[in-house]
Amino acid sequence: MFADGKPRIVQLGHMTKEAELSTQILNTENADKPGYIGALGTVLGAAEMNIATFSLGRSAPGGTAIALLEVDQPIPDDLLEKINALPHVTRAERLLF
Repeated sequence: MFADGKPRIVQLGHMTKEAELSTQILNTENADKPGYIGALGTVLGAAEMNIATFSLGRSAPGGTAIALLEVDQPIPDDLLEKINALPHVTRAERLLF
């Protein structure tokens, strides 16, 4: 799907989601629990990783949640490991287009 001439994600797995495509996207799947967004922001901020866009979705309250973040620079392996180690994270990965 396109909006403003730019491609967009409209579904990821079984969840409806809208996010603009970019060359640097972090995709996370996690339990829908309080504190996850703050913990993720803290880890990214400590690594001086700037967030350009942040899009959230969930299957149901308290269920599985996803976050798609467009960031300004490539995500290094060590940062990806730290994100995967956060509480409630099921999976964190780079999306490459």
